[in-house]
Amino acid sequence: MGVRRIDDPQHPRGYREIRSNAEMRKLMDRKIVAQNGACRLCNGLFTNYDDIVPDHISPRGMGGAWRNDHPDNIQAVHRWCNGEKGSNRV
Repeated sequence: MGVRRIDDPQHPRGYREIRSNAEMRKLMDRKIVAQNGACRLCNGLFTNYDDIVPDHISPRGMGGAWRNDHPDNIQAVHRWCNGEKGSNRV
């Protein structure tokens, strides 16, 4: 599947991106380097690759219907930091 662009007139770019697991992992590798190996939520250094997960800065929405995996919307975080952040849905 790779990276799919979904037309979305509501989005400033006019589209959203959906990434396959393999493409998300490649993006995460780049994000880890760009973030100097530190979690964007707690600023702690990453010590185990398996503890790093992607975090959507602007949430996916209910059921992922408005999911946007564009690089500007993804940050690398610790699994537990992402869990603590949780959902801000009301």
